[in-house]
Amino acid sequence: MTPGSDVSIAAAKLADRPYRKVIRGNDVDGFLAEAPELPGCVTAGESVQEALEMLQDAMEGWIEAALAAGEHIPEPEAARLSA
Repeated sequence: MTPGSDVSIAAAKLADRPYRKVIRGNDVDGFLAEAPELPGCVTAGESVQEALEMLQDAMEGWIEAALAAGEHIPEPEAARLSA
């Protein structure tokens, strides 16, 4: 999808929901970041900050691809627990 398209805008908004983000690693080997509620949404960075930024991008891409394919977007665990 192209940036600014309706699907891209929707994906960015959905990715801002309170999905759980897991970061692990170290300064020597780098950091792995994943959003466990979005299966397969994993990325990496040289710092925690870079890994988080890359994860946000990965989450938007994951959601955008799922929306384009007509697939279900999982609710964040925090939203399910508070409902």
